[in-house]
Amino acid sequence: MKKLFFVRSGSTCRMLRILAAAMLLLPVNLQPVRASRQDAGAKSSLTVKMKDATLSSVFAEVERTSRYAFIYTDDVRPLLDRRVSVSVRSATIDELLSAVLKGTELTGRVRESQVIISKAPARKTPPSPPPSRLRIPVGKSSCRGR
Repeated sequence: MKKLFFVRSGSTCRMLRILAAAMLLLPVNLQPVRASRQDAGAKSSLTVKMKDATLSSVFAEVERTSRYAFIYTDDVRPLLDRRVSVSVRSATIDELLSAVLKGTELTGRVRESQVIISKAPARKTPPSPPPSRLRIPVGKSSCRGR
């Protein structure tokens, strides 16, 4: 039978020790990289410049260039045909939403990497104060002074 590899026994033992040490240190080295990557994504900035575009196309562009996904229901879908012009640079997702949804009846809420678009709750007009029950006598004064 032919031997395919010619290795000395001393170097094999040393190679196995190095390999075992590398395997043990590998998970320790990867964990900080993963954490810093998540932190960087949480504070990501967005740059969007679109003129006379529909809300749905603005949302599609943000989805394409970032980690965010937009979620909305069927009753919101017709409102996404509204045309807007937006130009933001190095903005957070909240700043972008306030710029894009300004003047619409929509609101946006960010939840991790999901952006939930929904109809804004109807504004209630404050109730008018009740009429005053204080009666002011007209004519004679009932107060007498010295």
